[in-house]
This record gives sequence, structure tokens and C-alpha cells, in this order.
Amino acid sequence: MTSSTLTRPDDIDLGALWQVAVRSLPWLALVALALGAATYAVLGMVAPRYVSETQLAIESKSSTNPFTDPSRGAGSDNVSVRMDREAINTHVRAMMSTDLGEAIVREMKLAERAEFNGALGPTDRLTALLRRIGIGVPRAGESPEDRALDAYFKRLEVYSPKESRFIGIRFTSIDPELAAAVANRIAETYRGHLARQSLIETDEVQKAIEPKIAKLAEEAAAAEATVEKFRGEANIFKGGQQTGLNEQQLAELNAELSRVTGTRSEAEARAKQAREMQALGSAETLADVQRSPLIQSLVQSRVRVERQISELSAALLPGHPRMRQLVADLKGLKSQIDAEVAKIVDGLAKEAKVAALREEAIQKSIADIKARIVTAGPEEARLRSLEADARSKRAELDRLRAQYEANRVRADDARTIPAEAHIVSGARPSSTPVFPKKMQTALLVAVAALMIGFALVVTRGLLSDAHVAGKPAGHPPRGGNRDRRRRDRAQPVLPVPVPRIAPPKAPLPMTATAKVDPPPRPVAPLEAANANAGPEQPAAKHAAGSVPEIASHEAMAARIGALHKSGQTGTRTLLTGAADVFSLANEAADICRRLAADGASVILVDWSLNGSGIAEPLGAPAWPGFAELIDGRARFEDVVRALHDSEVHLIPCGRGVEDADEPLDSDSLNFLLDALDDVYEHIVVVARAEPAHRLFEAIQGRFDCGITLVIDEAQRARVQEDGNGSFLGFDVEGIALFALDRCERVARTPARGRGKLARVG
Repeated sequence: MTSSTLTRPDDIDLGALWQVAVRSLPWLALVALALGAATYAVLGMVAPRYVSETQLAIESKSSTNPFTDPSRGAGSDNVSVRMDREAINTHVRAMMSTDLGEAIVREMKLAERAEFNGALGPTDRLTALLRRIGIGVPRAGESPEDRALDAYFKRLEVYSPKESRFIGIRFTSIDPELAAAVANRIAETYRGHLARQSLIETDEVQKAIEPKIAKLAEEAAAAEATVEKFRGEANIFKGGQQTGLNEQQLAELNAELSRVTGTRSEAEARAKQAREMQALGSAETLADVQRSPLIQSLVQSRVRVERQISELSAALLPGHPRMRQLVADLKGLKSQIDAEVAKIVDGLAKEAKVAALREEAIQKSIADIKARIVTAGPEEARLRSLEADARSKRAELDRLRAQYEANRVRADDARTIPAEAHIVSGARPSSTPVFPKKMQTALLVAVAALMIGFALVVTRGLLSDAHVAGKPAGHPPRGGNRDRRRRDRAQPVLPVPVPRIAPPKAPLPMTATAKVDPPPRPVAPLEAANANAGPEQPAAKHAAGSVPEIASHEAMAARIGALHKSGQTGTRTLLTGAADVFSLANEAADICRRLAADGASVILVDWSLNGSGIAEPLGAPAWPGFAELIDGRARFEDVVRALHDSEVHLIPCGRGVEDADEPLDSDSLNFLLDALDDVYEHIVVVARAEPAHRLFEAIQGRFDCGITLVIDEAQRARVQEDGNGSFLGFDVEGIALFALDRCERVARTPARGRGKLARVG
């Protein structure tokens, strides 16, 4: 599509495009074959390149293989390094480092090969040919090592597949043996570098730790000696469990005090109870009394004497000598029992007193120790500070010694533990080159050339008016400047796309395009309009501010024709008046025939809201027509007719709009009129006053010319009263206004082109 014509899909003649493509196919095939052959020949001059690949697996550095040792799980603590995505990417970048590249270039002597050092000569015929014309010549001042290193990195590819711990090393060379050797050398060198790097790091750490350990050992010993010396000077000795002697003694006395206090309380309670029982005469029931063996013996003797007295009292009188002796024995036993009980009660009282004295002594000792602790407070605080310093130095010394030992063990194990990078698959020389694929590339170029050529042919056909449906071949392109005349507004949208126009009697040049309204344009001045009128057509004359009155169809057609300029879109004319439809039909048809007789393409549009237009008076069916186009119920090819014995085309009004009171669809109206503008040089719309008023308001006065049919003096008076700036009740600017005088009065004055409108009043 060009900037001047926007062709819709329905306007494209696919059959014509296909014929053009078929006619172009032979030379397109020849061009494609030539390009394919040239590509094959050029690639034949390129040295083949081979690729070899080595694969590495990055594993955690541990002496135990988690895949072969079932005792180790995925979360074992023996795994020293967690291989995450960042760690894998670090290995990938390390393999592409400059230091490693320089080592490989040096070991493999790549700078001595022409492939890596362009100064030694070309590697193939294409390179030699390019160098003859100055392309690919080695840069001046560049060292062989830099050339080799640059070529090395261009041929190296290191990658890691997603979600894996594998790393692939690919190397490309014109020598398959060299490609495999370099890839394997990179892997081996990197593995050795990892092992050496681990030992180097461990040795550096050990060397840094050794002087720290020696210094801390001296400082810790000195701090501990200072602590012991100060302890002796301050007479502060250690107790058990790393506590001071005073604190230990105080703790022991407190515990003893608690025990003695309990003993005293118990003794006092027992003594009090014994005195009370003794006063009541039941002291024999005391536990301490019952535990006495002597009292138990005395009690048994008393019980025996009492039994004898009881037995003899039945046969002997109380004064009998035997009875008096037994009574005396009983009295003596009771006295002994009472004396022993009194001794026990006194003993309990003495125990309570001893316990009280012991408690008092312990309390005094506690007070003495507390006084000593208060007196020795500053010395103990100083001692604790010295001890804390000594402990911190000792802890740091122990930590460094443990780290030193762990590093030593790690260094010893580094020679037996596998490296982190494990070679899974070594590189082997390839027998198939990866570049160039001469046949495949040549075929691809040929097919691409054929497709591009075919696309260019089709595009050229789309841009050509000869392949637009409805426009005959050889019809001159129109509207070269029409884009400059379109107004800046959005493209209207119809219910159905506007199709190509196929009138029943003659082919109709038509491209359904959305019209973008042009800015107001000037109209030819009066002198130009009068000059075009011809010698037999009178020029329009009128007073200043009045509407030009033209009596003949020839003169009116000349005025309308003067408004149209070559290369522009169609000129719109609105013919209206209060006359009947028969008069409007005849006047409009005569004017259009005069325009067509001058070689212009003309279409007559019947506009009516109720379906009674000029089509039937002109001998054409009234529907389908413009109303069906607006509703999307018909296409242009269904509604365009040709007037009898003329080149003028006609679009009837149709059945009319369903609801005449509803506002008109301005977007659809503009879309349809824009489409006609792109095909016809003159679009003449005919309508009675009221429908013309509605149309003029809906499309905002986008007409180039307005003609009022005057059939009597009253109408002439009203037109002249409105003046040259009013049309259909609107104040207008830039629209050429004329009065078609059928009352035999003529006055001619041109007006100016299509412009703005404003409602009167």
C-alpha cells in the first residue's frame, strides 16, 4: 500500500496477483539458483571447522562419594561445599579467564599456527582473497600472543546446562586433532589449578597462623602467671569448683547454720515436751525414756513386784511382813524410775542449749567471713579481671591451634581427595565439520531468495493500482496528493468492510479506502471559473455578498469542474432545493452528464431519509442504495448503477433509514464519501432541503460546493437574503455556493472551497 491509497482486503484482485507471481517465477528461480550456486562456491573456499567437547562434573570436595557410599546422605555434614547455581557459574567464568587462556596458548604453542596467528598467512582461499582486497589483514603492532589469545577465545565456548552440575567445554578448529587436544587440555589444566589452589590457600593460612600461635602462647602464659602471683599477694586462694576460699567457707557455714538451727529447734521442742510430760507424771511414755534400757529394766521389775503384791493380797494381810517388803520394793523401783526420767529430761534440755550455742558460734563465723570479703573486694575484682584476660588469651590460643591442626589434616588429605571438577567425558577428534554446511546453506539461501523475491513481486503488485479489484488495467493512478488533502481525524468503522464496486453496465474504478479529511483548500478565482465557461457560456455576475446565479447546466458544470484540481481527491457537490424530486433529478442528471462529457469520472448520490429520491424518476430502482451501505446490508457492487446513455454512475437512496429522528452515523457517512472521493473526480449528492440539512450537519459541512435550485422569485429572494456565507441554515466558510436559476436570471460569483460550518442563530 502506498501513502496515497489505502487498499482494503476486499479490493485486491488475487487472481491478477497470482498471474503476476507466476509470470515472475522463472526469473525468480534463476536468481535463487544463481545465489545458491554462488553461496556454494564461496563456502567451498572456506576451510572446514571441527568442534570437540569435554564435559566436566562439579562435585563437592569430599573423600567419600555420596553415590557409592550408602552411609552418606544428601544432607551429610562431610560435604564441605554446597554446589549452587552461583558456584557453577563461577567455574564457567574461571575456565574463560585470561590467565588460563594464556597458559593454554603457551602450552599448545597456538601462536605458531596460522589459524591463531593471522600474520603467518591465510588458512583458506576465501581468507586469502579477502586479504587481497584489504579485509582481514592482521592489525599492525599486535603481538603474536595477543592474536593467538584473541583467536583462542573466539573458538572457545564454555557452558552449563540448566539445572545441572555439568560444564561443557567446546573448542573449534580447522584441525580436529587440535580441537580435541585443546578442549582436554583446558579441562586438565583447570582441575590441576583447583587442586593447587586449595594447597596454596591452606599453606598461606598456615603461615599466617603460626606466628599468631607463638605470640598468644607467650601472652597466655604471662597472664596466668600474673593471676597466680596476685592471688598469693592478696591472700586470695581458690576454693573448690573455681571459686574463692572465702566464698566457699561462707557457703559451707551457711549450710551448717541451717542444719544447726534445725537441730536446736528440734532439741528445744523435745525438752519442752519432756518437762510437760514429767509434770503430768506420764514421762514414761516419752520416746527418749522408752529408748533407755535401764528404765525398761526398772519398769519390768516394778511390773513383777506389782503382780506379786496382787497375788499375795488374797492370802496375806497388808501388815504381813511379806506384804510390807513387797510394798517397800515397789516404792524403791518407782523412785529409781523417776530419777532416771529426770536425768533424761535434763539431758534433752542440755542438748537444746548446746545446739543454741553452736548456732551462735556459726553466726559469728559467718559475720567474720563477710567482713573479710568486704575488706578484700577490690583485690578480688582485680583478680577477676586478670583471670578474664588470661582465659580470653587461652581460648584464642586453643582456637588457632585447632584451626592449624585442621588445615594440616586438610592439606594431607588434598592429595587423596578428588578435585571438585571431575572429567565425565573427554574430547575426541571429530570427522564431520560443523561449518560450512555447503549444500544446506546454499539451499537455504536459494529458498530465502525465492521467497523474498516472491514477496517483493506480491508487494509491488499490491502497490500497483492495476491489481485493485474493480479498476481496469492501464487506468492511470489517481489521488497522488490526496493524503495532503485529508483532514486529521480517525478512520471511521463500518459494520461491514467496504467492498470493490462492480456496476452493472461498466467497470467502475474504485478503491474502498477510509478518507482522511483534507484541510480547507482555496477554490479557483472567478476569473479562472469564467475562463473555463467557454465563449458560449455567460460568466457569473453578482453583487458583493450575494450568491452567484447560473442559469445553464453547461455553465454550472464548468464552475464545478473548475473546483477540481488534477491529482486531488474527488470534489463533493451538494445540490438541494425545495423543488420536487423530478426537477431535482433532471437538473442533477444534466449537470453530471455535462461533467462526464468533459472526461471526468462522476457519480450521482441520491440522498433521502424516507426512500423517495431521484433514482426512480431517472429510471433506476430505488433500492438497494445508500441506506443499505450505511447499515452494512449491501456493498458498493450491489448499489452502484449507471445512468442510461452516459458515463455517470448512480447510487440510489435505498429504502431509507429505520428511525428518521435518530442522529445520523457521521463516521459511516464520512467513510463512504471518502471511499467515493478516492475513485471519482466529482461526487454530486442530491437531496431535498430537510434531508440535505441533516446530512450537511452530520458530516460537518465537508463539501466543496453547494448548489441551491431556484425555481421561483420567492426562493431567489431567500437565497440572496441569506447571502454568500450561508447555506442550508449554516454559516459556512470556504465552500463555493451557487444558485441554479431556472427563472431565467443569471448572476455569477465564485466562492471558496470546502471549509468549516456553524449553525445559524
